[in-house]
Amino acid sequence: MGDDTQDAAKKSHRGRHIAYVAGPLVVIAAAYVGVAAWQSGRVATDTSVGGVQIGGMSRSAAEHKVAAAATSKLATPITIVASGKTMKVQPDDSGISVDAARAVDHLTGFSLDPATLWRHFSGHTARSMPVVVDTPKLQAAIAAAGSSLNGAPVNGTVKFIEGKVVRTDSTPGKGIDAATVAGQIAAQWPARTSYDGIVGEQQPEVTNDEITDYITSFADPAMSGPVTVTVGDHTASLAPDQVSDMLSTVVVGGKLQPKVDQSLLSTTLADATAGFVTAPVNPKLIVATDGTRTTQPGKAGTVIQTANLGQQLITALTSSDRTLALTTTQSQPTMTTSDLSSVGTQLMSQFVSEFPTGSYNAARTSNIRVGLGKINGTVVEPGQTFSLLAALRPFTAGNGYVDAPTLQDGIDVPGMGGGISQVSTTLYNATFFAGLKEVAHTPHAYWIPRYPMGREATLWDPTIDNKFTNDSGHPLVIQAGIEGHAAVIRLYGTKAFTVTSTTSAPFDIVAPGATKHLSGAACIPQPPQNGFHVTVTRVVKNLSGQIVKDESLTTVYVPAVRVICN
Repeated sequence: MGDDTQDAAKKSHRGRHIAYVAGPLVVIAAAYVGVAAWQSGRVATDTSVGGVQIGGMSRSAAEHKVAAAATSKLATPITIVASGKTMKVQPDDSGISVDAARAVDHLTGFSLDPATLWRHFSGHTARSMPVVVDTPKLQAAIAAAGSSLNGAPVNGTVKFIEGKVVRTDSTPGKGIDAATVAGQIAAQWPARTSYDGIVGEQQPEVTNDEITDYITSFADPAMSGPVTVTVGDHTASLAPDQVSDMLSTVVVGGKLQPKVDQSLLSTTLADATAGFVTAPVNPKLIVATDGTRTTQPGKAGTVIQTANLGQQLITALTSSDRTLALTTTQSQPTMTTSDLSSVGTQLMSQFVSEFPTGSYNAARTSNIRVGLGKINGTVVEPGQTFSLLAALRPFTAGNGYVDAPTLQDGIDVPGMGGGISQVSTTLYNATFFAGLKEVAHTPHAYWIPRYPMGREATLWDPTIDNKFTNDSGHPLVIQAGIEGHAAVIRLYGTKAFTVTSTTSAPFDIVAPGATKHLSGAACIPQPPQNGFHVTVTRVVKNLSGQIVKDESLTTVYVPAVRVICN
């Protein structure tokens, strides 16, 4: 029993000795592990990516800093010098990007290896930015930049003009070796941002054989005759000169492909099918000259489905029956008569535009009356952009218009809807003095004295429109009509702005050229008119007196020659 007591005492002594030794070791080990764990979430000291210091940062912070630096570098143009000419390529538009996530891969993570921990605190790591290059896109950008060189290769093309096919052949020339420069950029950017381009003989992207194939397979068949348009049992026709206006040719991967102006196609089809496709009509709010208000109900209608319409036309142009079959759907007005009650009664602006009278101007006056009638009572909602062209077209006899003088190439000639520019000018001035946002308008080529200098707007279907946006914050209604010998437009709603405007005296005056003597029944005599510049300003203030628009527009009028009809 005494021996057992001695053995126990010895064991107890040894245990205390081990505890005294192991305790500090456990603390040290725990601290070591803690330091390793703390450091695992941070990038090692003195670490950089592409010269950007990210040492001591968390992975997410480091990635964000690299991405920010990459964005700056991607926005800095790359310079290419060739044949004494400097060209620039924008990296972020040319297939170059930086993988910021890959830039910080394996720079953080848990490890108990003393050497690894030591490197975290005292080591130096420098990485380059991981650049990702879309080689074909970069080469294309370099080649495009090189196209500005004198004698560069030129792609031929095919144009469609007035129903005819017009060919331009490709020509070889000198250009930059895009593949070599792209390889240098991929290997050295962003450390290097300037490169020497090797110039040599190059062929254009589009071969003349490709042009011939395109003309044979598409262009000639496309212009070979009219296209039949069908809507159910109804038919209409598009002539080659109508189709040519909406067709162009683009280069895709070295191949020529047709492209359709979808907007012009939709407009042309709306005209062609106007007799049997009736668009929905919003209700109108008619304001009489004494302020009395009456409503006209809206009408449901049909609209042409425009999805893939351009491709359908391309297919029809080369098909055996040359038929474009349209589908329509029912469509409701965008507002109801109950919506009209929210239109305010304040006069926002008005404009009076006198027009010439007499039998000679009877046709023109008729068109003005028709045009004003079509927009009278139209309600324009807040934020809505109003298109005068859309409201007035189509300019056909069936829509109420007649032939009257129109300005074409600086000379008055008869045209359907002539005189409608008086409506456009009156509306432009009404919206101008209401302080509303002007979106699109085009002055006449030469000044017509019945219109205010620099404050007038022509129309030409389908390319020249008169648009404004109702930015008053409230709905408004257009009151339009003829009063005496003048077109009058008033805008009623909730007044939001005050307007002041100035018009300069004419300057840079140019005298007209030689008199023209023309023959034929369609000839219209015309007086001479100087050409000149004029500047119009507009300052628009809200009702608190703050300036919200401060605009200046200089209009250039060309001189009009005298026309004498033989």
